[in-house]
Amino acid sequence: MAYIRKLPSGKWQATVWGPGHGHDRPRYTKTDPLKSVVKKWATAKENELSRDEWIDPATQKILFREWQEKWWDARVVDSEETERGDGGCFRNHILPQWGNWPLRKIRRLDVQAWVRDMEQRGVGAYAIRRSFNLFVSVMGDAVTEGIIAATPVRDIDLPDTSPKAPAWFTRDQIDRIQAELPQGHAVMTELMVMSGLRWGEAAGLRGTAVDWLRGRATIHGTLTQQGKWKDHPKSKRSRREVPVERYVLDDMAPLMVGRSPDDYVFVTVRGARPLSGANWRVRWYQAIDAANTRIAEENATRPADDQIGAVPYYHPHDCRHTCASWLVQNGVPLYDVQKLLGHENAQTTQRYAHLAPDAHGAIEAGWDRLRDARLTHDM
Repeated sequence: MAYIRKLPSGKWQATVWGPGHGHDRPRYTKTDPLKSVVKKWATAKENELSRDEWIDPATQKILFREWQEKWWDARVVDSEETERGDGGCFRNHILPQWGNWPLRKIRRLDVQAWVRDMEQRGVGAYAIRRSFNLFVSVMGDAVTEGIIAATPVRDIDLPDTSPKAPAWFTRDQIDRIQAELPQGHAVMTELMVMSGLRWGEAAGLRGTAVDWLRGRATIHGTLTQQGKWKDHPKSKRSRREVPVERYVLDDMAPLMVGRSPDDYVFVTVRGARPLSGANWRVRWYQAIDAANTRIAEENATRPADDQIGAVPYYHPHDCRHTCASWLVQNGVPLYDVQKLLGHENAQTTQRYAHLAPDAHGAIEAGWDRLRDARLTHDM
């Protein structure tokens, strides 16, 4: 309730208290010769406060960088990869743009212009969306904490991130890459293309997780890109048992000779330490370079119509896509592929549906009937 009084000077003064308790409550006053003016002001101020539109003036100068630092320290992340990736988005895309902006001065059009600028600079669609989603979280929590009245992040046009067709290697391309890799890395590659393991799942496979007689491997954790063990894979469905080809097991077994059964099957070439994702990728792309050098040498002695195509520079994760693609092309139902890969959502596995031998079987059968009907009519 506003307090209205007449001052000794003859003017009228209205006082309205903001949210809070005791002496910490902010106080707002309005003075005017007319009582009706201060009364109207007091009513409007009370309505503003009751609609939760009031923002403490002390927070109105907070910079985005200051709030983001506090937000970052308070958030809970269950993955080193997530923290590393989010940190990169803040360093490369968010803080350079918003770091010195007062939170309350950021407007919707400013956010849209930021997204457009990233697109024009060639930032990838997924990086833009990830940066945008982090920005949404920071601004949303600023609203929750009463620092700003409303988030400016709404109705923003974002670049399309429709799933791309999975990339996959041919058998010959995998063989050529393996020929240029150290033995352990080559065997790990074969495990990924035959059993569909993610890089971290293969790198984190211990000897005790392999049933060498049954030809099965239990996936119950993963190795991070920094070579640290994480006792849960990507999702609940990622905890699974996968079949392992007998010849792959035969290649894996010598890697465990003289070592503890609880050791990682795949380790560094020197020092037998847990694998590092960054170092592994360096060797991977070096192997592709070496394979393409050999292909160029072979092509130099081949006729033009018998040239060998270069090995594409696909990511190690595409070994997993290769596994799914090979299986679907050979008639394995998508449901079984989903179980093998540990996909949480069946729609993820649908990306491989077009590779099935009978993917367009009904249409082709329809063409046959139409062709037969046309021939009969022409006769």
